Amino acid sequence: MSDEQTQSDQAPAKPSPAQIRQMLASLPRIKTSLTTEDVLKRAARQSERGKLPGFKPRPEGGLFECAAFGNPFDYRLVATHESGEVRFAAKLKAKSPAIFWGVMAFTVWPGVIFTDSLLNTWFGWYPNQTWITYAWYLPLTLLPLPWLHKSVMNKTRTAALVHAHEQIHRLAGALDGEVVE
Repeated sequence: MSDEQTQSDQAPAKPSPAQIRQMLASLPRIKTSLTTEDVLKRAARQSERGKLPGFKPRPEGGLFECAAFGNPFDYRLVATHESGEVRFAAKLKAKSPAIFWGVMAFTVWPGVIFTDSLLNTWFGWYPNQTWITYAWYLPLTLLPLPWLHKSVMNKTRTAALVHAHEQIHRLAGALDGEVVE
């Protein structure tokens, strides 16, 4: 890069995980002149056309909800309508991460038993005391889990934020509205 290039010539910096969390907490709104019932009808029509996945009318605390796909976990995009604006709140679907981390936790123990058995069967030089396998296997498998969790959740939030913005802009067109940041 030459000295003459300015900061504006460079590609925009990737947002930090904290900025992504903040953007997910303050999603854009849609200004529309439609009534609450008209907003719900048009959103339902978008869903029937296959353009609003995960649509559910009148969830607890909202007008409707739709999916904001993350990777690997999904979010719910809950919409409310008040004073000419459709507002959105992104909420993580809690069941998927709980199942994922439960499976991760329960697969460690059978893995240590299997690994100990395999090493004792195939390698005669491996010590026969089970505690030796536990001493290296458990730290090797459990210690990376916090970093794995952080990485997976950052990836999920980023993908959900992108999809939430796509959903909001698609809905703005269907509601004859304007997206307000």
